[in-house]
This record gives sequence, structure tokens and C-alpha cells, in this order.
Amino acid sequence: MGGEQQEEPLTTVRVALASLVMLIHQTLLIRKTLSEDTALHVKLCREKADAAREELGKDREAVVGDLSVKAVEQAIEAAASLEGLHFHAEPRRAHSARMRWAKSRYDGIANDLDELWGAYGALGYEGLDGDRARKAVAAMERVIRRIARESNLSLT
Repeated sequence: MGGEQQEEPLTTVRVALASLVMLIHQTLLIRKTLSEDTALHVKLCREKADAAREELGKDREAVVGDLSVKAVEQAIEAAASLEGLHFHAEPRRAHSARMRWAKSRYDGIANDLDELWGAYGALGYEGLDGDRARKAVAAMERVIRRIARESNLSLT
């Protein structure tokens, strides 16, 4: 009977250790997934920002607003993914949720985000405007730099 009493605590310890090991593996998997998701958003942010700059340089203003907005959206997604948030998972609400989060998280970027959204419509639907395209790229640059600085992400 004395041996049975010792086995019960050992079994409890073994079960607790097995649970702890599973929890550690799950945590590492989640971190790996977040890391991969963040890396993807960083890559997309860089590509879209580079494309916006290139298109501005080629006087293709009609697409600059779209690319600038998309680059900033990817920067926001990258930063949000560090906190486990994934706005793109709900496409119908993604834009408004992303903008609300960014405006509440990064003081002072609201005007630049509004400038970008306005440029998206003006350049994409109303026609060419070199000045508006330059303003869109400038706003994109400011937002991306701010998010990069505060999130410690290499977005540029």
C-alpha cells in the first residue's frame, strides 16, 4: 500500500509536466505563426510602398493612391499582428477596424490616414493629379515611419 501512495503523486507530476510541455509547444507554435504573419505583412508593406514611389516617379498618378493605402494597411497589419490582431481575417470590417485601431494606437496619424483615403478616391476615380499623388506618398512615408519606429519593425 505504501508504494501505491507514492505512485499517485508521481502520476500527478507526470500529467502536470506533460500539460506544461504541451502548453510550451502551443505557445511556440503561436509565436512562430505570429512571426510568419508579421514577416509577410512587412514584406507586402515594403513592396507596395516601393511600387507607390516607382509609379509616382513614372507619373502614373492613378495608381499611387491605391498603392499608398495598401502599403499603409500592410504596415498596420504588421504592427497589429504583434498583438495577435488580424484585421484582414474579416474583410468586410477590415478597413474600418484597421483605421480605428491605428488612430487610437498612434497619436497624430489621423490626418495622414485621412489624406491617404482621400487620395485613394481622388486619384483612382476622379483622375490624375500629380500634387495629390505626391501628398499621398508623403503621407504614406510618415505613417510607415511612425509605425516602424513605435513597433520596432523594419518597414522601409
